[in-house]
Amino acid sequence: MEVNLQNQKTLSKRVRAMIFALALFLAGGIGFGVERTIAQQSSAPLPSPQDLSRTFIGIAKQVKPAVVNIDVTEEVKRNTSSLRQRGGSQIPFPFELPDTPRRRQGTGSGVIVSPDGYILTNEHVAGKASKMKVKLSDGREFTAKLVGTDPETDLAVIKIDADNLTYAKLGNSDVLEQGEWVIALGSPFGLDQTMTAGIVSALGRDLSRTGQQFTKFIQTDASINPGNSGGPLINMNGEVVGINSMIYSQSGASEGIGFSIPANLASKIYGQLVKNGKVQRGYLGVGLYPAKITPALARSLNFKGTEGALVRDLADPHGPAAKAGLKSGDVIIEVDGKAVTSSSQLIETVADLPVGKSVRVKYVRDGVEQTANIVLAERNVRNNQNDLPEDEENEPEETGVLGLGVTNVTPEAVTQLKLKVRSGVIVTSIQPDSPAADAGISKGTVIYRMNGKPITNRQDFLREVANLKGEKEIVLQIERGGVMDFVTVTLD
Repeated sequence: MEVNLQNQKTLSKRVRAMIFALALFLAGGIGFGVERTIAQQSSAPLPSPQDLSRTFIGIAKQVKPAVVNIDVTEEVKRNTSSLRQRGGSQIPFPFELPDTPRRRQGTGSGVIVSPDGYILTNEHVAGKASKMKVKLSDGREFTAKLVGTDPETDLAVIKIDADNLTYAKLGNSDVLEQGEWVIALGSPFGLDQTMTAGIVSALGRDLSRTGQQFTKFIQTDASINPGNSGGPLINMNGEVVGINSMIYSQSGASEGIGFSIPANLASKIYGQLVKNGKVQRGYLGVGLYPAKITPALARSLNFKGTEGALVRDLADPHGPAAKAGLKSGDVIIEVDGKAVTSSSQLIETVADLPVGKSVRVKYVRDGVEQTANIVLAERNVRNNQNDLPEDEENEPEETGVLGLGVTNVTPEAVTQLKLKVRSGVIVTSIQPDSPAADAGISKGTVIYRMNGKPITNRQDFLREVANLKGEKEIVLQIERGGVMDFVTVTLD
């Protein structure tokens, strides 16, 4: 995209001087001698705080014409729940008005990024809209069409039928620094063209638990409220460095913790959505242990080191990894010639590879390094959360330091619980506040390995528990709700 903002170089020099002046102004209590020494080192006269205000005014005048209000109508079934459920800590902040019998309406924001009417916004604003009306800063209104969405980054592209529009430049979010001034523009609570300012509070925030696996968010204290969704986060050069997406709030309104999608990621997603209408990502078909490989976990796997991605289960029994022979307990250490340091890094690396490409995967199984050639499939958004099946009530059997009782896996249990592992023990009781309870073990969990040793029945389990001599941590391989996993239990 080309720059459509004027006097960028002059503005940049002025801004650096403004920020320098503001820092001295706010830190006036340090002492006149220090301030004079710093001033003497500057080749230019120190500007006043009023100059900084004029800089904000200049940025607003340049960028505001590219910021739009999006009125959304969504067709819904009768008696549906609200558009976005409130009550969580990280919440997308769209527009929440009472449900109507047939449709509901709301408002969000967006930013024009091309002169022919392409607009970046959030997926949670535009993704389910049946009708979108875009209002420009000059009062003109257009009906918008959806170009494409990417739920895994909460980004969407819409388009209006217009030409010669003022548009904003997407800046380089990789050069942002903590403490840098930023501006949020949008329509909080439907109030068009609202501007707030703050700083970059933090960079690279991982909020993958909210569903945005591929986004390392910019955190800002620039005030963001419902209706700011999809609006731009602007740096002091007048460039878009983020697309506002989420807030942390107990009340639903701004509490000084907002999150924006970095512009470099938005630019990449924008290109794919405009070209293909969707985003394609490579997919191995493995379920990965989300945390770092601990020394205790590494010992149980006969794995030297702590870097890599542990396969806890095969997410797709007919997927690429399954066809290549990978299984639970393998540690992936390299993909396509790139070292793997963690599960999240592996997912991002594979997602950036072309669908259908054959990649060489190195992994460690039982201490032995192996390789496999795997043809990547296409990643789809999936819900991997499974409810735990109810287990039968059994007489509690106390097993000492772990604080749980178990019974043998039977053929009936395999059928009832739809188990992948056909031997082991099923947890039938668990003491509150016990080490196993603290580790998240629950009734119905199947344990089939302890510290890497097979558990085929209750006798094996009791023997391994009795053999624990001074260990601070033990690693259990389990199956729960149809998913195989690893759990580290810290002993008292």
